[in-house]
Amino acid sequence: MLSDNQALKSHLETIEQARTFLQHISHHAYQKVMAPYVASSAGAHMRHVIDHYLALKQGAKEGVVDYNQRHRDSDVAHSTTSALQAWDDIESWLVSVYQNDMHTRLTVLSETSVKEMYVDEVSSTLGRELLFVSSHAIHHFSLLAIIVSLQGQTTPSLFGVAPSTATYQRTHA
Repeated sequence: MLSDNQALKSHLETIEQARTFLQHISHHAYQKVMAPYVASSAGAHMRHVIDHYLALKQGAKEGVVDYNQRHRDSDVAHSTTSALQAWDDIESWLVSVYQNDMHTRLTVLSETSVKEMYVDEVSSTLGRELLFVSSHAIHHFSLLAIIVSLQGQTTPSLFGVAPSTATYQRTHA
């Protein structure tokens, strides 16, 4: 099991990946939808990832995390500057929350059906949900890498790579 410092460091790596991406993408590329290959812009994907962290941050205060809460019209989807500021705020929260108990119980709400509105409710912990939002972020980072590759740009080699995949690649290099 990782110590709290090692766990925090790994979560901060995810935030650093987001920052690096945002610092190297143009305003135009951030907003461009690469239809018909991808239905959303890089900014929309980044906003979606940030929304999950914000839902967890709010839920950690209230005891209920509602991943259905989205900020679809926020500046984060259109402005790399706003997205960078959001990541700064998330980092500050993350550092402070690691001083608290990662076993804090939470109720998690999330829609699970595309055919009808159904919100599933499950029990979890703050630590478990931090693992989820980080993994979810990495999944979307891989989509961001695809989006910018369709625009002729590249991302760092480990951007959007799952930690277990990176470990596998290191051991089989």
